[in-house]
Amino acid sequence: MAAGMIHRLIQVMADASKSLGVHCECSEMEQVAIIVHKIMTFQSRQFHTLHHVFGFLDDADAHTALAAVFHDLIYYQVDDGVQPEVSVLISYYVEVDQGVVRLRLDTPETDRIYHVVRRIFDFQDGQELGIFSGLNEFLSALALIGLLGTHISLKDLAAIATCIEASIPFRGPNKRGLSVGDELERRLMEIRGDRLLELSDAEIRNIVLRAINFANKDVKDFALNDPARFLNNTWKLLPESNAALRSSGTYSIREYRTALNKQLNFFLSLKPAWVFHQYRGLPQEAAYQKMIQGAERNLQIAAAYLQAKLLAIGLLEAISLETGGDAPVALFMGDIPGQGEGSDRLEDFLPAIPVPAWVDPHAQIYRLLKTGRLDEPSFDLKHSPLALFLYHSLQPASWHRIVQKLPAFFSGSLGARDFLSQVDSVPRNAVIMACSRLVMTRQGRLESLAASLS
Repeated sequence: MAAGMIHRLIQVMADASKSLGVHCECSEMEQVAIIVHKIMTFQSRQFHTLHHVFGFLDDADAHTALAAVFHDLIYYQVDDGVQPEVSVLISYYVEVDQGVVRLRLDTPETDRIYHVVRRIFDFQDGQELGIFSGLNEFLSALALIGLLGTHISLKDLAAIATCIEASIPFRGPNKRGLSVGDELERRLMEIRGDRLLELSDAEIRNIVLRAINFANKDVKDFALNDPARFLNNTWKLLPESNAALRSSGTYSIREYRTALNKQLNFFLSLKPAWVFHQYRGLPQEAAYQKMIQGAERNLQIAAAYLQAKLLAIGLLEAISLETGGDAPVALFMGDIPGQGEGSDRLEDFLPAIPVPAWVDPHAQIYRLLKTGRLDEPSFDLKHSPLALFLYHSLQPASWHRIVQKLPAFFSGSLGARDFLSQVDSVPRNAVIMACSRLVMTRQGRLESLAASLS
């Protein structure tokens, strides 16, 4: 039988400790594993879990294994701050005031472990730490210090912390024009020059190379050959970054649309070349370019998929606003599987439309809408019946014209009724009348809306 999560975690930590020549009492190892297990199974987490940790461990050395265990331990905006078991450990180094996290000014210079880690992250005493500038990664590295710092050598801690710093995602060249790997090398050279840490040139290069490999593995999903698998993991991130979606079945149409729109804007703004990193010619150029091309392909497909989802939910949002205001998605679309088995859903009342000539049934976007992502998430369907209905109903020119109107509608510069008037009347009224069959409390207003738009 397979070992349980906490038992696997203990084994990973025990093996890594043994490899580093660390002696740690079993009771101490157990306590550290319990803390990590508790935090990584926090109810708000769906992607950054122990499953993600174990995904690093194929052929991993001890430094990589421990970096995997600790690199996502702190997820400040998802876990509602820092969990108490770790908060007390990192309070020596940071202070929190009304949600603002800042490095303390009074950490003694004799605390070499802390100052080495701080300089690996290129942070200054007293600096305010932002969510997107390495807050989670740095606090996770501090948790590593607090939980294992008395057992692991300074050199090994620095190597693990460098992996954790490299996992700060989506960075291009910095102000010095240096890549992530070259900048980490510069920092380690500087730390060595200030006699905080004894490292040879070869050791520095090995530490950075391991860190870049670790960072690339952290975002490996971006290069997956199957867009459905990429989107499957993306969907797990949505409840983590959008608290409303954690309340399955009760989030509103607008809350769902806001989450999807935020994800779309992120994908559109992300440069594929910033997803993966290269250091001193590794990964080799052909493999590196293949990774970037995979990221570009997946981002393009994901953006098209999200636009299709947003067109569908945007249409529902406009209908809801014109007939009484925003409402739970479940009111207009029905229960998701597991919450109302056998209950009516919106698609049950939509007319069946054969695949039109302009649709390629073998296209990735069509497959994603029809068949869906790989897993059924806790808060959503894996397939997209309403988006698929619109994909069948709208010719490409109409589809793109309406999609281009979505930003104006979402920003409020285009009213709900004006947006509805942009949608072809046959599919629009079919959706409105399907809503009238499902939402009895708005049936009269929905029928009136369809008639007035016609």
